[in-house]
Amino acid sequence: MKTKLIIGLAALGTSLVILPLFAAFEAHVVNVTARIENALFVQPESLEYGTVFPQEHLDSSFFITFSQSFSTASQERVGKVDYVIKQKPKPREDRVAALGGVEAARDWCHLNAPVNPGDPNDPYYTDCYPSLCPYLSKHPDNIPASGPNALNDYGLPPFHDPELSYASGTLVKFNSNGTTINNDPNDTWTIDLAVPCFDGYCAQDWADFVHGLNPVADPDDYMVPPTLEHQVFGCDLWVEVTKIY
Repeated sequence: MKTKLIIGLAALGTSLVILPLFAAFEAHVVNVTARIENALFVQPESLEYGTVFPQEHLDSSFFITFSQSFSTASQERVGKVDYVIKQKPKPREDRVAALGGVEAARDWCHLNAPVNPGDPNDPYYTDCYPSLCPYLSKHPDNIPASGPNALNDYGLPPFHDPELSYASGTLVKFNSNGTTINNDPNDTWTIDLAVPCFDGYCAQDWADFVHGLNPVADPDDYMVPPTLEHQVFGCDLWVEVTKIY
């Protein structure tokens, strides 16, 4: 114990002797600031299909462009934005506060699942809508059709796994040479709802309906339990920026 105490004091003494050798005689401060803005603007904020019926195929759309800050003429540092369109389960509006706010509610619905998907009284459905996500397609506008930015968006058919599949796109303010010829400053996405049928009540051409929209999908995987009839289904589409350059 005595030896340890002496070593400790010796180390302290060394520190006191050496410290002045590293004292600063001059200092400069670099102030760092940045204004953080969103890169994209999406309109409208919601899509409503109302009451629908099995095997209906209904179209809607939304528009993506640069935000006002990105669009301003003085913003010449970056000219492209890559993004993806993901789909996640939708929280019920009247349960958002109880789940901790919008972001927490969305996370809760995404990270959890009903124990019995066919039971409308499953506790999960108290907080989250039955999922409409697998039945929503995303089709790009295919504009521009020529030039360096042609066909730079990639869609997704209905009857897919929302956890594994998503659409993607690129917006182009100006080209690498600084011109705006055949640029791509906005995208209009068509969102198709391919309405599912209820298991045990599907029409004979259900498989043809599914394969006509997605040839690789298994029609049996996308039938809805009949106990969910009269329920409102929902899905949140997330437009997420993946790269700015």
